[in-house]
Amino acid sequence: MHDAAPGEGGSVRAGLRPRGSRLANLLLAFVSLTVSVLAIEIGYRLAVGLPLFELANWRGDHTVILESGDLPVPDPQLGWVSRPGYVGDGYRTLAHGIRRNFDETAIRTGEILAVGDSFTEGMEVDDDQSWPAHLEKKIRRPVVNGGVMAYGTDQIVLRAEQLLPIVKPKILIVGFLEFDVFRAGHSHFGSPKPYFTVENGALRYHAPALVTVRHEAAFAVRAGYWLRHWLGYLASVDYLMRRAATDFWLGSERRQYVRAPNDPLAVTCLLLDRLKQRTDREGVRLILFLQYYAAAMMAGDEPTPNGQGVAACAKRLGIQVVDHFAPLRALVAKDPDAMRPYYMTEGKNFTHMSPKGNEHAADLLAKALSE
Repeated sequence: MHDAAPGEGGSVRAGLRPRGSRLANLLLAFVSLTVSVLAIEIGYRLAVGLPLFELANWRGDHTVILESGDLPVPDPQLGWVSRPGYVGDGYRTLAHGIRRNFDETAIRTGEILAVGDSFTEGMEVDDDQSWPAHLEKKIRRPVVNGGVMAYGTDQIVLRAEQLLPIVKPKILIVGFLEFDVFRAGHSHFGSPKPYFTVENGALRYHAPALVTVRHEAAFAVRAGYWLRHWLGYLASVDYLMRRAATDFWLGSERRQYVRAPNDPLAVTCLLLDRLKQRTDREGVRLILFLQYYAAAMMAGDEPTPNGQGVAACAKRLGIQVVDHFAPLRALVAKDPDAMRPYYMTEGKNFTHMSPKGNEHAADLLAKALSE
């Protein structure tokens, strides 16, 4: 027997250890990352009231494909509007893309005009189940529904200014979803849209720009979209990416999300000021109606920062504010499942207001109108 030279056995073992150590370290890092991601995901879902074990692509729930279907049509000032004379399943429009409430065949003037996004428009419900239709039934006065899907606060105010001389209302109800402020910070939100900047304290309007179609054949782009698809199953990642990298997260070859060089809350407040001055001159009563996605309603006892900011701004301007947050939050605080009848759902995911939710909104507005 010969003893091994002092360095021989040690050198063999030393040469083997790093391989095992590297593999173990990589495995440990992978497990640690996975556990951390799952912990963050569980914490986020608990915080906002999302189902813990729901397997859904949350990114897909937020994509807005305006070029699909034939309801929206391009508009040089507003980006897009609802198609006049449209007839679909439970959805019909009049001139200027006004949605019917019942069987009216022309725009009714001299009473109440409602403008807003898809929550005002009443997506996913029939004509007579939107909140403008419910409000009309309750107060027995015509309520013209000028809501348009996916509008930002900037487009909503422009839509109001466009329709005021057509409808000639005594009352104007402006419906803002708190997320609409975020949309006002974009020059493209799915499709080209107008945006405003503030220059020397004054608003400057920028018309919708044409979309430059992107070519997405590069391997890196396709790999990124593949990764995006799978990360979309994490609600926490969806929440962060929609805010940090909207275009990558929601965009595609033709559907683009481009940030505008502005402060969307400041722009929104200045637009409300402009609208208030006009309605005061024309003797029109102005009401701001604030609505929220279900996730925002379940996240805490206070409205989102955008919701709070818009409400504070409107009140400073002397605009009457009707806020949907507190009444619905009171239901959630007692029982998280109590929210479900007030929103439409896809599986376990909340989308737009349901007929019951729209009727609840109309109750709040009817009470406000009587004050």
